[in-house]
Amino acid sequence: MHTSNADTTPRLFLPDDLAADVAVMLSDAQAHYLGRVMRMGPGDQLRLFNGRDGEWLARLDSIGRKQAVCRPETRLRPQAPETDIWLAFAPLKREATELVVEKSTELGVSRLCPVFTDRTNTGRINAERWRAIAIEAAEQCERLSVPRITAPMALPAKYSLPTMPVT
Repeated sequence: MHTSNADTTPRLFLPDDLAADVAVMLSDAQAHYLGRVMRMGPGDQLRLFNGRDGEWLARLDSIGRKQAVCRPETRLRPQAPETDIWLAFAPLKREATELVVEKSTELGVSRLCPVFTDRTNTGRINAERWRAIAIEAAEQCERLSVPRITAPMALPAKYSLPTMPVT
């Protein structure tokens, strides 16, 4: 059985409310991760957070191939006020943008704001993928919240910097 050592106890983000002794259902992917990758079973401990209720030590009640139920037991940390740091950035090619999302989450950015400029390298974004990357980064870096991702905006040419001739 796993112990509650913060260095080894799996840590997961849930959108659900967290309260002592109130069972919560994990997603299919989370159940797979805990059961197949981490080889956890009923009675094992994990840590949960949702960006509102702090971080909780929970115990697995049941786990199957595509479902798992756990029960928060003890609040480990109360929810801390989040910084109000926004990052407006022009999306880059896929891997570079994913790195921006990951690192800005680790640094505590509260909102990611993609901005399309005249020279943006891509014309579309994958907000679901970015959210998954932000959640994973928050789980790994001990952050209690996940940054919001806003709808992309166009930056009008009048706000773009003038180009300088290369000499």
